[in-house]
Amino acid sequence: MAQMAVRGSVAAALTALVVLGGACSGDDDDATDPTDAVVTSAPQPTVGGSSTPLTTRGQTTPGSSATPLDTAPATALPTIAVAETGVPGLDSEDEFCAAWSRFGGSWQLLVQAGAAGDPAHVAWLEVIASTVVQGAYDDVFAVWPAQLESEREVVADAYFGAFERRSADAAGALSAAGATDADVAALAQAWDAALAQYDPSTTVDVAVPPDLEPLVDEASTIFSEQRVPLQADPSMVITADTPLTDEFLATACPDQGWIVGQDVVDDA
Repeated sequence: MAQMAVRGSVAAALTALVVLGGACSGDDDDATDPTDAVVTSAPQPTVGGSSTPLTTRGQTTPGSSATPLDTAPATALPTIAVAETGVPGLDSEDEFCAAWSRFGGSWQLLVQAGAAGDPAHVAWLEVIASTVVQGAYDDVFAVWPAQLESEREVVADAYFGAFERRSADAAGALSAAGATDADVAALAQAWDAALAQYDPSTTVDVAVPPDLEPLVDEASTIFSEQRVPLQADPSMVITADTPLTDEFLATACPDQGWIVGQDVVDDA
C-alpha cells in the first residue's frame, strides 16, 4: 500500500522561509513592508484528500494549505522509488517531465537556498539558474499536457510565470554584465550539474568555472539592485487556483511529487 511521505530536511527548511531583510531599489515590490512575513511558493499539490505544503500559496498565514481537490485522478499511476540524490526526472523520456524537472527543480533548489537566509548568495544562484530556467519554461509549455489546457493560461502567467519573470530579470542582469553565449552555456552546464547532483540533506552546490565567477558576481549585484530578495518578494506568493495542475505535478512524473514537496513511497 502506498502512502504520502515528505522529505523532512527539505520541507522543514521551506516552510520556514520568511522575510529576512529590507527591500532593494528599482522594483515595484519596494513598497512592501519588510517586516511582513512573506513565504515564497513553489507548487503545492493536494493528493488523495491530504495536503503537505511545500510553502504557503496565497496571502495566508505561513503553513496554511491550498484548496483541496474534490476528485481523485482519473487514472492511478504506479509508484516509483525516488532517487536520494539529484532532482528526479531530469533524464525522463517524457518531454514534459524532463522540462518540469529542470524548471520546478530549479525553483525548489532556490527556495531551499533562500531558507538559509543569505540573500546575496541566493541572488548569485538565481543568476546561474536563469541560464536553465528560461529554456525550461518554454519547453514546459511547448509540450503542455492536453488535459491541463483549461489551466494553461493561468499557470503560464500567474503560477509558473512569477518565477519565470523573476528569472528573466536575473538573465537580463547576466547579459548586462557582459555574458557571452559561451558564458551562458557554461553556466547552464554548471546549473544542470547542480540539479543532477543535488543532495536534499545539504546546501545547493554549484561549481562555477573560476574565470566566470567575477561575471556572476557582477550580475548578481545588478540583479540585487533590481529585485528584492527571493525570500522577500511578494510577487512570488502564488495565489492562482490550479487544482488540475497541482494534482498532475504531484503524480504524473518520475519525481512523484518530490519537486512539490511530496513523494509517494511503497510500504510493501
